[in-house]
Amino acid sequence: MDEVVRRKVPRVPWRLAVTAAAVTAAATVWSATVGTGGVPARGFLLVLFVAGLPLLARHAPTAFTCACLLTGTVLLWVSLIGAAFGLGPVVAAALLLLAASVADPDNPPSGCSVALAAALMLLILPVGLCWVY
Repeated sequence: MDEVVRRKVPRVPWRLAVTAAAVTAAATVWSATVGTGGVPARGFLLVLFVAGLPLLARHAPTAFTCACLLTGTVLLWVSLIGAAFGLGPVVAAALLLLAASVADPDNPPSGCSVALAAALMLLILPVGLCWVY
């Protein structure tokens, strides 16, 4: 029988993802307390949940890489759209997650993951422009 080999995510990408989650938590708590209003508490909880998704893949390096790439893309758009509500600092977390997705040379993002992230950017762009205008 084949045996499942459990591997952990290397130290550098993991630390980048943990730092991104901490930056997102700090920015979200600050925005929720000082924010300009207009955003329900569920919106801030959703941002916290999305930022923590890659941390669930500690023992699956390939899934971790894909989760960091997609979560970083989503948080990048959340930070741009949510800048008016105080979520601008989340751009740092998005960039940290995008860096974590390529920091492991043994598990680079696959072409499918990169294509999905690019499609996600193109899909969110019109939604973001409609939201702003």
